[in-house]
Amino acid sequence: MKSLLWKDYRINRLLLIFGFVVCVGPWVIAIARNQYLDWRYGLVILDPEFWATTASFSLGFSVATFAMLGGNAIAAERADRSAEFLAYLPVSRWTILASKSILALSTGAAIWLVNLVAVLIAAPRVAVAMSAADVAANAEIRQVFGVLAAMSVLLLGAGWFWSAVLNSHGLATGMSFFVLVVVAMGLVGLGFGCGLRNLFENWFVSVCVAVGSGGYIVGCVYYLHRLEP
Repeated sequence: MKSLLWKDYRINRLLLIFGFVVCVGPWVIAIARNQYLDWRYGLVILDPEFWATTASFSLGFSVATFAMLGGNAIAAERADRSAEFLAYLPVSRWTILASKSILALSTGAAIWLVNLVAVLIAAPRVAVAMSAADVAANAEIRQVFGVLAAMSVLLLGAGWFWSAVLNSHGLATGMSFFVLVVVAMGLVGLGFGCGLRNLFENWFVSVCVAVGSGGYIVGCVYYLHRLEP
């Protein structure tokens, strides 16, 4: 397993660097901006909206990382023909999937952990008149984070499915975004056609989680039963 994890790390190294940059970048920019305002005007912005907005930008940019994590999972090895070499080794496909899943899921969890720690733990320690309970109880923050979490699950799961089916990791990543558009436009169109005004608001998160989870499961099953590597 250790060798497989190291192999998957090398394959996804550039992707992991990209994920780190887009996750931490908004926080670096926001902190640098605060330092400049403090130096230039003696003004520091540490209200709840500052932390929530920065986390939203970080997670919003990171959805691309989730799509690439899924799209790159299996198809990347087909592109460089290393999947054929791996098929000759005495390693079960269950173990291969476990290694890929650990890398993808741990990376996704790290992205969310960074932002949740910043908003729920770091922010209350420095912001005025704000506690972790205040942040968690904020309806707008919960709604934004809920939507971004659902999109993360959908893009990762959809990318994983298409990565198991296709031979191009770039196409698999693109198809994950296509699935997101189909889900969003489908709910909007269905709500407009049936006169259900709140259909998108009420069902978008649930549908994204269901489609993403289903895509991951179906992708794993397809890979396990696929005759070719």
